[in-house]
Amino acid sequence: MLKDTVRTGSYRSAIINNPHLFQGKTVLDVGCGTGILSMFAAKAGAKHVVGVSSLASSSLFDVKSFTKIDMSNIIDQAEKIVEANGFKDKITLVKGKLEESELPIKEFDIIISEWMGYFLLYESMLDTVLLARDKYLKKDGLIFPDTATLYLAAIEDQDYKEEKINCMFTYLSSMVVTYRSTMPVWDNVYGFDYSCIKDIALREPLVDTVEMKAVVTDPCLLKVRENTKS
Repeated sequence: MLKDTVRTGSYRSAIINNPHLFQGKTVLDVGCGTGILSMFAAKAGAKHVVGVSSLASSSLFDVKSFTKIDMSNIIDQAEKIVEANGFKDKITLVKGKLEESELPIKEFDIIISEWMGYFLLYESMLDTVLLARDKYLKKDGLIFPDTATLYLAAIEDQDYKEEKINCMFTYLSSMVVTYRSTMPVWDNVYGFDYSCIKDIALREPLVDTVEMKAVVTDPCLLKVRENTKS
């Protein structure tokens, strides 16, 4: 999330620019990671923030150099970050799944979470956020973000499609890095013929950016998800 400046900046603006919503409030950060959202909330004037993370370990990668940056036990790293920024008395971090954790505060005024996954819902933490809402959020409490809108558009890019079919994927600690090649990789995978799964490879979803000229339809509103409603 830290490298996604658009996403992180949007959270910062929503929190920091609305101190009247956070002043004196209790805040629950679901899936707190390195604690960036928790610190935004504390800086905006929250009375106390509880961050929960079930990540026992994690790794950050510099995609350009493929350098692994060790972040083992990320919640311990988050505690160091929180203390280094002077929020030790305002932020409490809890290691473990929200469903199984005992929190020091029983009701919260606000829930914040960076829960969105690929295509919004794939591998997302929405279920955990909704559980937190039902169990810990006060009546008339706030959720950031409280609404998600999903759009769908079609693209056509023959060159990209060919690259997709003729590429090999290497998985680096849950991060997919794509090596592009002109050789028909699926015809020769370590000396074996994998061409029979080309059709599967073509249907496999990818997270990527495309040029605007590749978009061939108007965007269509697919779903609006309001997280404040039970």
